[in-house]
Amino acid sequence: MATHQTSNPPTSTFDHLSPAVHGPAYWDAIRELASLGPLTWVESQGGYWAATSCDLVLRIAQDWATFTSTQGVSITRPGFDLMPQLVPIELDPPRQRAYRRQVNPHLTVKSLDHLAGPIRDIADELIDTFVDAGRCDLAVDFARKLPGTVLFRLLFHATDEDFHAVEPAARLVSFESDPAKTAAGAATLRAWAASAFASRAGADGPTAEHGADVVDAVRCLGDTGETFVDHEFLSGLQLLIQGGIGTSASAIAATARVLAERPDLQALVRADRALVPALVEECLRLETPLPLMFRTATRDVEVAGRSIRAGDKVGLFFGAANRDPEVFERPDDVILNRPRNRHLTFGAGPHRCVGSNLARLQIRVAVRRLLERLGPFHIPAGAEVTYFSLQARGPASVPLVFEPA
Repeated sequence: MATHQTSNPPTSTFDHLSPAVHGPAYWDAIRELASLGPLTWVESQGGYWAATSCDLVLRIAQDWATFTSTQGVSITRPGFDLMPQLVPIELDPPRQRAYRRQVNPHLTVKSLDHLAGPIRDIADELIDTFVDAGRCDLAVDFARKLPGTVLFRLLFHATDEDFHAVEPAARLVSFESDPAKTAAGAATLRAWAASAFASRAGADGPTAEHGADVVDAVRCLGDTGETFVDHEFLSGLQLLIQGGIGTSASAIAATARVLAERPDLQALVRADRALVPALVEECLRLETPLPLMFRTATRDVEVAGRSIRAGDKVGLFFGAANRDPEVFERPDDVILNRPRNRHLTFGAGPHRCVGSNLARLQIRVAVRRLLERLGPFHIPAGAEVTYFSLQARGPASVPLVFEPA
């Protein structure tokens, strides 16, 4: 257990794993934590430093040499440690940069542009299953299904058989709170990744059937000149799946919740669909899907007047940074014409989310299609929006009622 070394620093008993801070209470707890200062000692989960100001979170995230990811980026419940090394988020340069060089070309804005139409088709396929009923659980019936379908069909070129076997397992890993079920889902993902790599192993380069895609990019990590062991190849694909599903699903559901609770805002965006990108960015900032990540200090260092010792854990509270009143005016409100929305939802520094362009594309297409296919929607009286909340966070259930558009 780490022990803080500064005399009388501010301390907190905040616990991101406690059910007491799940749901709407989460942001109240975050505001209370941030009010103690930019760097606070948290006594729960073995003890760690909590960085909450936007400036400090950004600086620490960029300083990978002092604050390493290689000693783990999560503190979670027993049973959720699903891989020996989470690639690439638990690597530092140069191996982390080698992974990015391989994968980045497949996830640029330009390389993904042609997917807007197919993503729209997938959104319509899912909406068709509930549009005539006039009600749905937006999180369960739509938001959590769309990203995995996009990944497996459009980026991984999985067969229909593989898709039906593996996509539900991917959702288990991203959203299930039972460690046994999560572990089973992770095992299914690793087995699929191994078979996907094996099916392409005979080719000297990218397979003729699929062309140069992201599966080939991960399969060929060894071509970068850096050394990767077997489980790191599997993890490199598994993390793309987990990250690709979790962030997008949570953001879609959270955006729908905001619109359902704000009929004035919903009417405004319906009248001008050009506002959808600004809406998406505000909701990404306001309801950060991955509001907390950890680093480990590699040396003794003084930060914000506090003495951090080598080996101390540091929590980067991206969610708190995104609501920092020193950076964001009226931080708890949706402001569509916010002049500078440089949120940290996708991280910063070398570990900035590799799939951010895909996430933005999916979320924007999904929100537009919901507004086009569904009439004005709201949360019915007596219904409750619930949250999945460990280290990642997002709506688990968003009941909606509507008229077909």
